Amino acid sequence: MLISIVLTLTSATDATLPAHLGRATYAATLARLQALDPALGSVIHDGDGPKPITCSGLLNGRVFRDSMTIRAGEPYYLRVTGLTPLVSQALEAALLHTPPATWTLAGHEFTMLGVCCNADEEPWSGRTTYETLAAAQLLQASSLPRKASLLFHSPTSFQSKGMHIPVPLPNLLFGSLVDRWNIFSPITLSPDVRRFGEEMVALSSYQLESQIVMQKGGSPLIGGVGRATYTALGGDRYWLATMQMLADFAMYSGVGVKTTIGMGQVRRIA
Repeated sequence: MLISIVLTLTSATDATLPAHLGRATYAATLARLQALDPALGSVIHDGDGPKPITCSGLLNGRVFRDSMTIRAGEPYYLRVTGLTPLVSQALEAALLHTPPATWTLAGHEFTMLGVCCNADEEPWSGRTTYETLAAAQLLQASSLPRKASLLFHSPTSFQSKGMHIPVPLPNLLFGSLVDRWNIFSPITLSPDVRRFGEEMVALSSYQLESQIVMQKGGSPLIGGVGRATYTALGGDRYWLATMQMLADFAMYSGVGVKTTIGMGQVRRIA
């Protein structure tokens, strides 16, 4: 199961918080899950490679340079996603079935106004399975579209050849997605998706700008935010279906580096 849960918060007082609160969301989520099951911390946190969870900062906070202004009484939104049945079910139990009354980010306490896991009510939320995502594209009777458009809501960066690349180039984007899919999904896709992205998919239009995310320890990391459209210039039905399926998967998986702590928050918009 894949799940994306949106939390709605409000503050009783005005406050100034760090601009990027993904790490704070991760810490609060991990504490909530460990209260449910102490073993979940090691399941999520240990090991190399992508984690089976992503956490956003506040999706609608007002950012100025390296800080965010919080206004009393206004609603703020963040979300958490799970990429495995174990983690998704734990998030469902900890946040949907028994939502906390308060949520603390960077030492500031918010009141919980609501929790949503319904794509019809909130496009950043929802639930599905790997099998459902695959069937929606691979078993489609009609011809498959050759385009997919994505919204990169939080700074997105990719690691390639020892460098951080703040531009969602097709091979980096679809390579990141297929890596996550093959780690967590029971359905294995061809690893040549990265090559398909490089040779057969064009970044056909984009509106992107760079943002700096200050890392733990004070080092800056640049990521891109905005919109991008990808167009397949060739490929048979399998490759087109895989491209569309991974574009749908992106909302749950995130893309690029540091998705656990707020970067790479992505949603398909067309």
